[in-house]
Amino acid sequence: MKKRLFFAAGAASGMLLSNYVTFRAVFARPEKRWKRERYDCAVVCGCPAGEGGVPSRVMKTRVEKAVELWREGKAEKLIFSGAAVKNSYVEAEVMKAYARTLGVPDDVVITEPEAVSTYHNMKLVKPLMEKNGLKNCIVVTNSWHLRKAAHYADKFGFDHVMCPAEEPEGTGKFYALWHYAAINLHMYLNFYRGLY
Repeated sequence: MKKRLFFAAGAASGMLLSNYVTFRAVFARPEKRWKRERYDCAVVCGCPAGEGGVPSRVMKTRVEKAVELWREGKAEKLIFSGAAVKNSYVEAEVMKAYARTLGVPDDVVITEPEAVSTYHNMKLVKPLMEKNGLKNCIVVTNSWHLRKAAHYADKFGFDHVMCPAEEPEGTGKFYALWHYAAINLHMYLNFYRGLY
């Protein structure tokens, strides 16, 4: 009986380790080392707007980080990407409106209003960058979303660096850990469904 339990525990540990190694190999560590002082643009991954079309807390942190990069001269343009996914409010437009309240002129902003996922954020922004003569970018999202966004930025051939936004004020470590776990599980399951 003990031998069987020992064997089962060993097999389970081996499977977990194998899956962990595979996951790390497929979804590489996000590149956060800056290769230049200034990038052509900052690409902001969308997330659902709040009730009534106001920016959600997470959305605010992403826009605020992008605006900070623009103010510091690290990004020339801001691209907001996201459709109306969870409600009737187009994420890109809500982010643009919020950026405007932070002092960003409309001619700095480019919107991509069709993306319904992180995959589509990157897929649809790439030709938009090319159309506007933008060759490199800073991808802005929250820390728990970096690996997923980086995977697609690599997949679509972006010359990029990843930049984490701050977590919403008042959220604790559990909030970030829960999001890390949920995002990684989603990526893992989709990988084994053949969606990556």
